[in-house]
Amino acid sequence: MTLPTFVIGGAPKSGTTALWGMLREHPDVFMTAFKEPHFFTREVSEPAPGVRIVGRPRPDSYARGMDWYESLFEGGEGRAARGEASTHYLCARDAPELMERHVPGLRIIFVLRQPVDRAYSHYWHYRKNGHRLPPFEAILDDDPQLRYLDYVSRYAEHLQRYREAFGPERVYVATFDDFRADPARTYREVCRFIGVDDSFHAEYHREYNPHGKPASSLVHGLLRRTKRMRWTFLPAGLRHRARDVRGRLDLLNLRRTAYPELAPDVWRRMTELFEPDIRYVEELLHPLPAWREQRVPHRPAAEGVAAGG
Repeated sequence: MTLPTFVIGGAPKSGTTALWGMLREHPDVFMTAFKEPHFFTREVSEPAPGVRIVGRPRPDSYARGMDWYESLFEGGEGRAARGEASTHYLCARDAPELMERHVPGLRIIFVLRQPVDRAYSHYWHYRKNGHRLPPFEAILDDDPQLRYLDYVSRYAEHLQRYREAFGPERVYVATFDDFRADPARTYREVCRFIGVDDSFHAEYHREYNPHGKPASSLVHGLLRRTKRMRWTFLPAGLRHRARDVRGRLDLLNLRRTAYPELAPDVWRRMTELFEPDIRYVEELLHPLPAWREQRVPHRPAAEGVAAGG
């Protein structure tokens, strides 16, 4: 069977799409033609009791079976590393067990962003896609519609789950800040982690997931319907190109705007709630003073990750 040797497991809105794109450029790496298959979880719409994703329930990819999942890696035979990226794996409680059952030895990569910044970016991602949500600060009142955004940023719980199931040697963790500041360094570390040549230079400068409003809601709706297409009617070598064309059309249809600044008092209060998660990540990596920085006013961090250098 041709199955992955690694997966990018999250976090959402933390640069995982940029990393997925960079790894697609490596000659020894095969990445699936589409992102987010969400195969290794049965809890794709309800990752925890009382926690639901925003919007309509997601399809249960796991029910499609291993033959379907293996078909995503058609064309990857002979590559030193094969991977996919599904950001829901970070908070999916059943994912480690399913991964160990079906692909023993699988490695997993996480890129983490300051917890409040990540949740706030995720919030505006949903708003951009037309979901009606209460004000972001309703998270502080445990609003049921926003619990998912809070839950995803509970890094200590999620990382402990994987480190206990896989062992620390099979779990790679980086920060969005480090990736954005020096993408080449993070890329080299990831290449070493998945066992491919770390001297390859990824010339990848495309911007991913910028914020804005669609110029045409009709075009946006059509492109959204094709986003999760499997592209199995195309030869394996053309599937990546089809996805790239769809992504470029999405960017052309976007009127870029900055989402509003988050009130400083809300940012500080929420950051205090995530203090155990910040400390846990610091213990794994290094001090993260910027994650506690009291910026006034708090401006959203740049979404894009320059992938060159």
